[in-house]
Amino acid sequence: MARRKKEPEMKHGLPDLDRYLTGRPRHFVTYVEGAGLYRLPYQAFFRLAKSAKANLKMRHTVIIDVDIIEQYLADNFEETAYYDSTREV
Repeated sequence: MARRKKEPEMKHGLPDLDRYLTGRPRHFVTYVEGAGLYRLPYQAFFRLAKSAKANLKMRHTVIIDVDIIEQYLADNFEETAYYDSTREV
């Protein structure tokens, strides 16, 4: 009989990403956390992360590398103005 793989530990129904990301120098967030961090609507942050190619898929969860987004915004000032215009006040 084949052994079953050990399932990742779950926190509130989500996989424990801290276990995978410990010791890494980058800062990762989810779409919801990133939208709150940048004070953008969810869809605007989603488009920003896609255009910056900062999405990293881990199993069934997508995390966003904030360092890549920061570099993308610094390099593309015109798009920064667009995302600032969609920012929630």
